[in-house]
Amino acid sequence: LFDVFHHWDFFDHISPWEQKIYSKLFFDRDPENPVPVEKLLKHFERFGAFKQLAVHYLWEDLWWKRKNESIPWMEKLIRI
Repeated sequence: LFDVFHHWDFFDHISPWEQKIYSKLFFDRDPENPVPVEKLLKHFERFGAFKQLAVHYLWEDLWWKRKNESIPWMEKLIRI
């Protein structure tokens, strides 16, 4: 709900499924051996006051890419 309340700087929780996807996206690491959450949160600090917004845009981009092309590693992680 961050986009409803505009808390673009609040980002302190990453779920296990997000951890797997972020590990692949940002560190090109096998999703079954994900980067620790603490390291991911530290990585997102580089976006400063807009860290949640930046990650939101990355999600949007990823889903648009998936709509137009196959992303094999992602297909294994999502169940649609």
